[in-house]
Amino acid sequence: MSSIPSPIIFDILIQLPVKSLARFKSLNKLYCSFITDPHFIYTQFNNGTGSADDNNRLILSYIEHRNLDTVIHFLAVREIDELAVVEYSAAISFGSYHVLPSSYGLVCFFGLHGDVYVCNPTIKQIARLPDIDAEGFLSLSCGFGFDEISGKHKVIKFLEPVGASVDDLGIGIISMGDNHWRSIRYHPRFRFPNHEPPVFSGGFFYWITWEVNPGGQPCSFSIASFDIEKETLEAISPPESVAEKNGYNLYLAELGGELCLVDVERKRMDIWIFKGNHAESEENWVRGASIVHESETVGAARPVAFNGVEILLHGFIRGLGQLNCYNVQTGCFRELEIKGIASQFFHVNHYAESLFPVEL
Repeated sequence: MSSIPSPIIFDILIQLPVKSLARFKSLNKLYCSFITDPHFIYTQFNNGTGSADDNNRLILSYIEHRNLDTVIHFLAVREIDELAVVEYSAAISFGSYHVLPSSYGLVCFFGLHGDVYVCNPTIKQIARLPDIDAEGFLSLSCGFGFDEISGKHKVIKFLEPVGASVDDLGIGIISMGDNHWRSIRYHPRFRFPNHEPPVFSGGFFYWITWEVNPGGQPCSFSIASFDIEKETLEAISPPESVAEKNGYNLYLAELGGELCLVDVERKRMDIWIFKGNHAESEENWVRGASIVHESETVGAARPVAFNGVEILLHGFIRGLGQLNCYNVQTGCFRELEIKGIASQFFHVNHYAESLFPVEL
């Protein structure tokens, strides 16, 4: 092995799956030095996400409450209509949790009492983030994303003053590898009334925010954006055709790496794609796919993934299951019959394996 040039070793290892590489770390120091190098981890992930297997892979998660503890289970599914295999299970603090979409192979989930965990199900690592020092605030929600400039995952937490008549937020942010939260300067115009987790896309967190009238009632909405690198807040305008609509029928999603605004009207779901440029202050929306059901409402379903042909929907549609694909070319629904899910209450997202460690 010592006679093989390092670039060749790098090229060989970079082609291997994550689980094999995780085992190879213990073979010798040379392998370990390659596999734990941040450049190798980043390159391996970007190479792997180009394969068909990873693009079709889903990660499902659900919470199991036992007598004395709570366990979160992650299940991997590579093909539809197959048995979901438990990838990783971990004991966590008792409570209910919201699981956020994965980012570069890591998954973040947060509880109602403010505790936040980050996990890599593939290499079986999990850690609870330090508690935020925010006396007088209640935890509302969290966002999770990857800062490509620093090469670190970041968690953003939204906080609401206790007893306040308006939801003026406090915002904290932490980078993986740090042991403390930092406060972000916050402008009161960026409210957070529905407590929905922000969507992460292209290096920005996004959420719908309302302007209020003197009586404290929502009167118009915009979309707030938070630059994960610069850690600054701005606002972008929605598409003109939906700007006057009731914001409660709109929500944001990340599909195929792009920010999407979803407009729901009973049996119809219109998806707008953000094509703007933050650097040039351009706000350009393009109308994408529309999901139409002839007889049933689709408002309870959420789009969670898109492969260019089919949109994966998670949520109740009468006559179908909780996971369905909608073909944008034929207009047909297809139910996914994934077996092995022990709970009807689960989260599902597109997922790609990675070697990114959980560092605190």
